[in-house]
Amino acid sequence: MFRSNCGGWIAGDATYSIALPDGRTLWLFGDSFIGTALPDSSIAPGADMIRNCGVIQTGDSLHALYGGTFDNPTDFIPPPQPDSSWFWPENGLVENDTLKIFMSEFITNNGPPGWNFEFHNTYLVFLSFPDLSLLGMEVLPYHAQNSVMYGNQVMADGGFNYIYGRRDGPNNTANAHVARVPQGSIQAPWEFYTGAGWSSDPATSAWITFQAVSQQYAVFRHEQKYVMLTQDIWLGTKIFTLTANTPVGPWGNKTEIYNTPLPFPTQLTYNAWAHPQFDEENQLLVSYNSNGDFWSIFSNVELYRPTFIRVPFEMIDSTFLPTNINSLMPESDDDVVLFQNFPNPVSQMTTFALDLRKRQYISLELFNTFGIKVTSFVNKELPPGHYEFSEDLSDLDAGIYFYRLDNLVKKLLKNE
Repeated sequence: MFRSNCGGWIAGDATYSIALPDGRTLWLFGDSFIGTALPDSSIAPGADMIRNCGVIQTGDSLHALYGGTFDNPTDFIPPPQPDSSWFWPENGLVENDTLKIFMSEFITNNGPPGWNFEFHNTYLVFLSFPDLSLLGMEVLPYHAQNSVMYGNQVMADGGFNYIYGRRDGPNNTANAHVARVPQGSIQAPWEFYTGAGWSSDPATSAWITFQAVSQQYAVFRHEQKYVMLTQDIWLGTKIFTLTANTPVGPWGNKTEIYNTPLPFPTQLTYNAWAHPQFDEENQLLVSYNSNGDFWSIFSNVELYRPTFIRVPFEMIDSTFLPTNINSLMPESDDDVVLFQNFPNPVSQMTTFALDLRKRQYISLELFNTFGIKVTSFVNKELPPGHYEFSEDLSDLDAGIYFYRLDNLVKKLLKNE
C-alpha cells in the first residue's frame, strides 16, 4: 500500500502508527521524501526531504499529511525553532477530541556526517480530532529530571495510560523506562516506576528490563500477557520479543522472531515496531525501517522504505493459541464432558477423564502449539458413562500441547 501513490510520501523511517477512535490509522514517519518514485525504483528529480510526515489511512486509502505544497513541502509538525531543531515522531493517543503526539526534538552536534544530531527535548503536540489541525504544543518536563526520552509507546491498560521511554546507556545502548497516568488526561502529574512501585518523583525512575532496547520499541497487551518488541543493538538485524504478566515486567522469554535480510550492499535495518490494530489470523503486524548510503537512495528508493512482516503469536509465546486451536474452543457440548488431565504438568503418566451422555466413537487427539496433530488416544466406540484413560507420555518432548475430543479442547503441559 505504501508503495502506491499516497499523495507524495514515497519513503521514510520511524513507521509509528496510532489507531484512531474513528477506525482510521495515523502513520507517522521521520525524515521523509516527498516526490515521485519511478517504475525502476529511482526518485524523480525535484523530490524534497522533510523531517516528519503523516499518512492517514482510511480503509485501503492512504493520504500524506505535510505542510506547504507538493513542489515545496514542509514538516507535518514544525518545531518551535525550525532553523535550529527538528521533530522526529513518537507514539500518541486521542483524549477529549484532541490527538496528542509525543515528538522528540533533535538538534545538530559535532558528530560525523549522518550522525551529527542529539536529543534535546520531548514535546507533547496537540491536534484537533478528527480533522488533525495543529493546535499547539508544550515541552514535557521530565527529561530534565531523569534523562528519559518518553513516547516510544502509549498503552492504555487497567485505567491507566502507560508511557514507555528509553534512557541512553553506554555503547549506544538504551534501557526501557515507564511512567503512568490515569486515563483521560495525559497532562496530569505522572507516576514513575521505581523497580519496586510507583513514585511521583521522576528522578526515581528505574529501567524495567535487563534487555537493552532499540531507540524505537513497542509494548502492547495480547490476551493475558504483555509483549515488548525490540531490535538488536546497534543496527543489528535480529528482532526480539519479551513477555511479562504486568506492564512493568519482569520481562523474560526472550525470543528471536525474525532476522532481517539485507538484499542491498549498503543496507541496514533498525527500529522494528508492532502494529497490533492490524492483527490477522493470530499474527502480529511488524514493521522495520531500512536505510543505506544516502545518495544511493535516489537511484533505489527501496533502501529507505519500511518492510512489513506478519509473525504468528505462538512464535512469540507458546501460550498464545494458534488460530486453528482457537476455532475449536466450544461454548458447550451436551453430549460430552472433557475433564482436565491429571497430573498436569506431566512428566510420564497422566490420566484423561470424560463423561459420555450417549454412545459414540471416541478419538482423543493431541496437538502441538502449531496445530499439528502429534498422536491420538482411545480410538473406539463407547457407551454412555464415566471413563478414565492413563497414558504414558515419557517420549513426548517438553512443551505445551492441546488435546481435543470432538470440539472440546484442554491444555496439557509436558515437563522434561
